[in-house]
Amino acid sequence: MEKFFYPQSVAVVGVSENPANLARGIISNLREFGYQGKIYPVGPRGGNIYGFPILSHIKDLPESVDLAVILTPARYVPQVVADCGRLGISQVVVESAGFSELNEAGRALEEEIRGLLKKYRMRLVGPNGLGLMNMETGLSLPFAEVRPLPRKGRISIISQSGGVATHLLAWMHQEGLGLNKFLSLGNKLDVAENEALAYLLTDPGTEAIYLYLEGLRDGRELMSLAKKATKPIFLHLVNVGPETAAIGQSHTASLTTDERVLEAACRQGGMVRIKSQGEFLVGAKMVGQPPVKGSRLVVLSRSGGEALVAAYACRRWGFKLPPLSKELVVLIQERARAGVIKPTNPIDFGDIFDFTVYSEVMAALCRDSEVDAVLFHYGPVADFEVEPARQMARHLIEQARTAQKPLAITVLCDLKEEEFFRETLGTPVFHFPEEAVQALALSRYLAARGEVQELEKSFGRGGQWVWPPAPSPKPSPPTPYGVIEGPGAEKISAILDQAPPGEFLPLPQALSLIAALGIPVADWQTASSLPEALAAAQRLGFPVVLKLVAPSLLHKTEAGGVLLDLKDAAAVASGFAKLATVVQKHLPAGESWQVLVMSQATGGREVLLGAKQDPAFGPVIAFGAGGVDTEVLEDVALRVAPLNTPEARAMLAETRIGRILAGIRSQPPADLAALSVALLALSQLMLNFPHITEVDLNPVRAFPGQPGILTLDARIRVGERQA
Repeated sequence: MEKFFYPQSVAVVGVSENPANLARGIISNLREFGYQGKIYPVGPRGGNIYGFPILSHIKDLPESVDLAVILTPARYVPQVVADCGRLGISQVVVESAGFSELNEAGRALEEEIRGLLKKYRMRLVGPNGLGLMNMETGLSLPFAEVRPLPRKGRISIISQSGGVATHLLAWMHQEGLGLNKFLSLGNKLDVAENEALAYLLTDPGTEAIYLYLEGLRDGRELMSLAKKATKPIFLHLVNVGPETAAIGQSHTASLTTDERVLEAACRQGGMVRIKSQGEFLVGAKMVGQPPVKGSRLVVLSRSGGEALVAAYACRRWGFKLPPLSKELVVLIQERARAGVIKPTNPIDFGDIFDFTVYSEVMAALCRDSEVDAVLFHYGPVADFEVEPARQMARHLIEQARTAQKPLAITVLCDLKEEEFFRETLGTPVFHFPEEAVQALALSRYLAARGEVQELEKSFGRGGQWVWPPAPSPKPSPPTPYGVIEGPGAEKISAILDQAPPGEFLPLPQALSLIAALGIPVADWQTASSLPEALAAAQRLGFPVVLKLVAPSLLHKTEAGGVLLDLKDAAAVASGFAKLATVVQKHLPAGESWQVLVMSQATGGREVLLGAKQDPAFGPVIAFGAGGVDTEVLEDVALRVAPLNTPEARAMLAETRIGRILAGIRSQPPADLAALSVALLALSQLMLNFPHITEVDLNPVRAFPGQPGILTLDARIRVGERQA
C-alpha cells in the first residue's frame, strides 16, 4: 500500500485533448493538488494537455513509473494491464467501469485481469472506482473534479463508492475536518478493505479511519484488525437488507450483510458502527481531542434555553451534571457580585460581558479531576463582543489542550463565527448542543474499547453509546469446552455423516447431537405406533409431550404437531390420534413419520440458544427470549464466535430475558453459568463442524432458583462439507 500512496511518478492511460475526456480530470487534479512527482499522460491520439505531451502508448514512457492509472473502456483494460506488467509497473489503479457490477462479460474481464496480476506479480486498486489521494504529497487520482479542495488533516477514508466519498469530502471541508489519505476500492478485484485498513492503522499521518463498504470480503479479519487497533474505525455499511441488495449488487457487485450480525461484530471489534454520513461528521469532530474517560460533564452557556437543551442531551446519552467544586463555587460568587451567575451546572453566564470570568472558570475546571469533559456554548451577542469573545475562545481551547481536558464547542446565533473556529483556530465546532453531547459520548465509548467487558457496558442497544455501564456479571466457572473430542465428538461426527447436505436433521438426531455436545436435553423416546408411544410415556413418567416428526415438517407448532401436558395414557392415545390427523392434512402422501415422546418440563422461563454461519463473519451465536416470544419481542443478543466466558455472560445481560433470569425483585436467579456454558459449547460446535449452517434450540428452559437448563426442541441444518 505504501507504493500506491507514495509514488514518485505516475502514468495516466486514456488521456486525450477532448474536453469531455474523463482521464484528463486526473491530470487536472494532480496539478491542482500540487503533486511534485513526474506525470506522464498516455492516449492513442497523442497531443498535449496542461503543458504535458500525451504519449501515444504506454510503451513510449521514457522510464518505468511507480504507478499507472487506467481510465479506458473496460474491454481495453486487460491489454493495458498486460503492457504495464511487461514494463515492470507493479502498481495499477483502474477507474474504468463495466466489469462484474455490469454483467457476466464484465466478470470475465475481471478474471482475465486477475490472471495477469498473478502472472506479473502486480497489485491493483479498483476497477470502477476513483483511485486514491494523499494530502501529504498532493497525489490526487480521481477523474472527477474535487471541489472544494480538502483540508489537510488526520482523517483517512476507505470507500467502496467514489460518490459517497467525494460527497463526504466536501462536507468535511465545510465542517473543518481534514483529510490525510483517501482510497476508493470500487469492485475490490485485488486490494480490499482489510489490506487498506491494516496499512492505515500503522500510518503515522492517520488518526482516525472512515470505512464505507457495500459488502464485506472477510468480516472475521476485519474484526481481528479492529480489536488490535489503537485508532477509531468508523464503519459505515448500509447494504444490510432487501431494500439495498439490488442496488448494492449493480453498483459494486456487493452482497448483503446481516445488520444484526454487523452490530454484534462492531461491538466485539470495537468499531464505531455509524448509520449516516452526518453521524460520522459529528463523531469525527472529537478526533485529536483527549478521550472522555467518564460521564461527568460541565456545561458553560450564555443561554439558559441552550443549557436546558444540553441537559436533556446529557440525560439521553448518559452523562451526569455533577455539582461544581467548592473552589469553583467560591470563584463564581466572587466574580459575579451582581448575583447574575449561579453556581450550578450547567453554568448560565447570563449577561456577564467580562470574558476573563470564562477563562478563570475554565482554568478551575481543568484543575478538577472530577470533571471528565466540558461543553461550551459560544456566542457573542453584539459586534463589540466579537473580538474579546474570540480571544477568550482561543484561550479556552489552549487551556483545555494544555490540561488534556476534552472540550466540545457549539456556536450559537451568529453562525459566521463558525468560520473563525475552522479557519483561524483550526477547531471544528458543533451546530447544536445535542451533536456535541453525542460526540462526547462517542469519545467516551472509544476510551473504553480496550476490554470486551467495558466495550459491552458502554455500547448500548440500537447503536447508542449509553452510560452508566450495566453492573458487571459475577464471574462464571471456567468452561470445560475447547476442541470437541472424545466420545461426544465421535457421536456428533457420526450423526452429521448421515445428514444429506442442505437439509435439517430429523428431531431425534438433532436432540442426540445436542446431548452429545453436553447441553442438557429433556428425556425423550421415539415411537412409530400407539403401543410404542404408550410404553414410552410410562417409562418417562407423566405428564408428557408428543411431537410429530417428519422430514417435511419444519414448523411443528404451527401445524398442530406438538401436544403438551398429556397427563395419562388416555390423553396420550387421544393425542396420537390427533397427530395422525395432522399427518393426513399437512404431510405429503406416503411420507414416513414418527412421534417423539418427551418428558413435560414444568416451570422456568423459555429462552433461545442459536447459531448460524454468516457469509461475512463466519459462525455467529445467539441468545434471547424463546418460545412464542422469540419473533414478537425480538429480544436477542448476537456474538461472532469464538466466545469466551465474559462475552457469553455479557450476551445474557444484554437481553431483557437475561436480566430477568439474573433475578429481579424477590425472584431468585436462574443458572446463568449453565446458559453461558451452553453458548460456549455452541460456539465450539460451529467452529469444529463448519458444515453445520444453522442451530436453533428453542425453547430451552432455565429455572429461577434451580440449577441446570433443559433443551426441549432443536433444529439443525447441515450444509456441504468444506474441502
